[in-house]
Amino acid sequence: MIAKAQYLLIRNLWQISCILGVNLTIKTDDLALNEITAYLLQSVKKVFNEELICLLIHGSFVKGGLIRDFSDLDVQVFVKETAFDEFGLKLKKSLKMQELVGTLDFSKIGASYLQMYFYDPKKMPDWYTPPMHGTYQILFGDLPEELDYNTENFKLKMVNSLKRLRNIISDLVRNFTDSSNSQILRRTRYVATVVYPTMYSLLAYNKTEPGEIWIKPKDKVLEMFCEEFAEDEISMYLVQFFDSVKILAKNREDYEITRTTFEMGINFLMKAAKLSDEI
Repeated sequence: MIAKAQYLLIRNLWQISCILGVNLTIKTDDLALNEITAYLLQSVKKVFNEELICLLIHGSFVKGGLIRDFSDLDVQVFVKETAFDEFGLKLKKSLKMQELVGTLDFSKIGASYLQMYFYDPKKMPDWYTPPMHGTYQILFGDLPEELDYNTENFKLKMVNSLKRLRNIISDLVRNFTDSSNSQILRRTRYVATVVYPTMYSLLAYNKTEPGEIWIKPKDKVLEMFCEEFAEDEISMYLVQFFDSVKILAKNREDYEITRTTFEMGINFLMKAAKLSDEI
C-alpha cells in the first residue's frame, strides 16, 4: 500500500511528464490517415472481394491517446466463412495481404505498425468484446448483428480477461527471454496491448456503465485509475510504464530502455493479476 503523499507525487510526476514528454493525446495527420486507410480498404477488397462484410479501425486513432511512434493502427476485418479453412485465414489470402500492405509506412501517421485481425462473425472467439460506439470508425459495410454490445456480457468478459492474466504474463516473459535485441521492441509493444485493456478493465468491470470509461482516451483513464487506486502501489507501476513508453518512443533503438519498459509493464500486470484474484 502506498501513502496519499506518494500517490500525489506520482500524479504530479505524470502531469509534469505530459508537459515535458510526448503528448499522449496528439492528433494524427488526417490526410495521411485517410490515404493509408483508403489503401488498406482497397487491398482488403482486392483480396476478399465479395467475402468482405465490414472493415473498421478502432483504438487510439479514433478515441484519442495516440502515443507517436509507439501505438499501432488497429484494424478489424469481418469476412465470410469461405475466407477461412480448418486452420484459420486461408494461407494464400494471408500471403497476398502481406504483399499488399508490407511496404506501407505507418510512421506518416505516428504509428509503429499495423495490427489487423480477421474474423468470421459467426465464429467469434470467446474472449472477443464487440467495439462500443465512440471507439471505432467503420470504413466499409456495417457491424455484423452477431456483435451486438451487451453491458453484462461485457462485464463478464472483462473479469474473464483479468482472470487470464497469470497465463498471459507467463507467455510474455517466456517469449521475451530468448528474443534478439531486434525483436524486443515488438515484444514490449505487445505488453502494452495487454497493459492498456487491463487498466480499463480493472477500472470498469464493477461500474454500472463500463462503456463510459472505455470510450475515454488512455491518458484520461490513467488519471481516473490513479485516483481510484490511490492507496495501492499498482498506480505507481502504471505511471512508471506510461512514462517509460514515452521515453522509449523517442529512443526506439535503446535496448536498455526497451527492457526497462517491458519490466515496468510486467510489474503492473503482476500486480493486476493479484488484485484480480480477489474479484
